[in-house]
Amino acid sequence: MNPILHLLTGTKRGGCEVNALNLVRASPQLPHVLLVLGTAGPMSSEFAAAGVEVRHAGVLGRGIRPVIGSVEKAVRDWEPAGIIAWHGMVVLPEILHALRDYQGRVLVHGGNPAHSMPRQVNWRYLLLEKWLGRRGEATYVCCSQFVADSFRSSRYLRRFPLRVVPNGVQCPGLPAREPVALDTGSPVTIGMTARLDAIKDHATLLRAFAIVLEQYPFASLELLGDGDLRSSLDALALSLGIRERVNFRGMVDDVYSEMTNWDLFVYSTTDREGLGNALIEAMMLGLPCVVSDAGPMRELAGDPPAALLVAAANPKAMAAEIIRVLGDYHLRKSFAHAGRVRAEEKYSQSRFACGYLDEIGIPG
Repeated sequence: MNPILHLLTGTKRGGCEVNALNLVRASPQLPHVLLVLGTAGPMSSEFAAAGVEVRHAGVLGRGIRPVIGSVEKAVRDWEPAGIIAWHGMVVLPEILHALRDYQGRVLVHGGNPAHSMPRQVNWRYLLLEKWLGRRGEATYVCCSQFVADSFRSSRYLRRFPLRVVPNGVQCPGLPAREPVALDTGSPVTIGMTARLDAIKDHATLLRAFAIVLEQYPFASLELLGDGDLRSSLDALALSLGIRERVNFRGMVDDVYSEMTNWDLFVYSTTDREGLGNALIEAMMLGLPCVVSDAGPMRELAGDPPAALLVAAANPKAMAAEIIRVLGDYHLRKSFAHAGRVRAEEKYSQSRFACGYLDEIGIPG
């Protein structure tokens, strides 16, 4: 059988790379090949270990023609049964021009809402596509309905056929965490897993946590992940007088094991969020979750919500909800169970893989 060709601009540890690897792992019966337009990164070896033939073109940033040529060569060499471009807008006009004569299905992963994209990018892509000429047909597969709806505001993106296939995460394979009774004198651990960047809203969580400490003085906050905002967030925690109670853990090897030590998961984010894989992981682990009511969070939580939604960018509201949940054992237990059930039913790795394979035309 001909392979599925995955296109990535790089293999750092990010959402697009993880999604691609999740699809590979969920469909081991199929051959997969990977063209990395950039150079080798931390996840290159993980793709190879999963049985993927990996090629690093090293052409990103070297101009239009090298990108087009590397994609054309990959199609000639591998004759793929279907193609998935995981990094969405990055060099998309060049990729689609390279695929102008390709007869199979081409999917483009939509991971972020269109309003997070500068307006000038729309025009640049439209003009570049017009200059390049004929392009291949492609379907955008968005990770949430929120992302798909946002495409209507983009002159470039709204011309693509759209489908929605929610991201899926690998089941942790760990027993659900059982909530325990807590009081204001208990050692409480609150956690969040996310990149430290502007798409998320760690600042609101830090300000909320300062208020929570007034009621739960032995609470601690653990932040897993790293990013450009690390130093500024560290400075904010220091200015709030809570630095000793905040643990910036950075990147850790076994995220799931770390999260099983938490009493509550808080996902403080913005409307630039595409879906929120970390929230799905927390729900699968049986953690009660407090979530910013921003972007697709209401969509992810479901109706009735399986996570507690709180007004976005509002530290007082977030703190009040955290305090309420910590003080109510039965409420935490109820949301822990509801979250796990919803995550396993709607956001499993196998469901995600089947959605993409169906769009390509391969039975999952």
